[in-house]
Amino acid sequence: MLVACVLLSLTALVLPPEPRSTVASALRGTVVVPLAALQERAEVSRRAVLAYDAAVRVADSVRLEASQADVVAAENERLRRLLGLGAALKWGFVPAEALHGRGLGDDYTMTLTVGRDEGVEPFSAVVAPDGLVGMIERVDARSSVAIVGPHPDFRVSAMSADGSSFGIVYPHLGSGATRFLLELRGVAFRSALRPGTLIVSAGLGGVYPRGIPVGTVLSEINTAEGWARSYLLRPAVRPADATSVMVLQPRRSKEGVATAWQTAVDSALRLVVSAGDSLARRRADSLATAERKRLDSLQALQPRPDSAVPPEGRP
Repeated sequence: MLVACVLLSLTALVLPPEPRSTVASALRGTVVVPLAALQERAEVSRRAVLAYDAAVRVADSVRLEASQADVVAAENERLRRLLGLGAALKWGFVPAEALHGRGLGDDYTMTLTVGRDEGVEPFSAVVAPDGLVGMIERVDARSSVAIVGPHPDFRVSAMSADGSSFGIVYPHLGSGATRFLLELRGVAFRSALRPGTLIVSAGLGGVYPRGIPVGTVLSEINTAEGWARSYLLRPAVRPADATSVMVLQPRRSKEGVATAWQTAVDSALRLVVSAGDSLARRRADSLATAERKRLDSLQALQPRPDSAVPPEGRP
């Protein structure tokens, strides 16, 4: 076929104009047509592949933006709650970022981005919007180290939220996932706490002020002590989730923060209620608009006075 095409091309070059046009027309109508169709199909296939790749890239970018939007929304919610806690405390705290390491023992401590220059002192309480995080152990000029719930030296005098039961919170020191739970020990035997009971700091000892959420009761722990009960607690704040925290200054701890978390909860409830009211108003407005449209349509279907049905007996 190649030799035949070359010979035809050479023949067409030496032919006079009119026979050359005739041969060229014959070639375009026989040999070139399937080749042109093949090229057209190849171009269509190429455009389809490019369009598919572009659609895949768009879908991937949309999924990425959606996942990032969830992360940004969660971060905004966390910062909003932190600002709410700051507004409830009003004074006597130092905001800080928590830096989590991956070395041995870093699961039990966290490094904060504030230190002595910002007014941080040892044995200061570290809190988050959900509750108690830990206590400052060491302070440098621009940074500090805090121990958190799983640390073997972590201790908090605690009580139930209604003030009926008292005890001391210790790290659980279990294995696996239970290693990061807490224990409430020394509760009077007559005080039986149900699962889900909120445990807050009791304010004894001078380190943690009264009223900071520490955890919630999961279950009772069977011990050999017959005079006291022990309970397993789920911590109010998981140390790994604490990225932005507040360090309470000693004067603020002495003044107390009993109503700060309740105020923050009330503010959150007010936001939820206002959002629900807004949705209810929007739904009521939409229903009223739909009802008006229905009445308007029914009115439009009513016969006009000039087109009324004539009396009986008249044409």
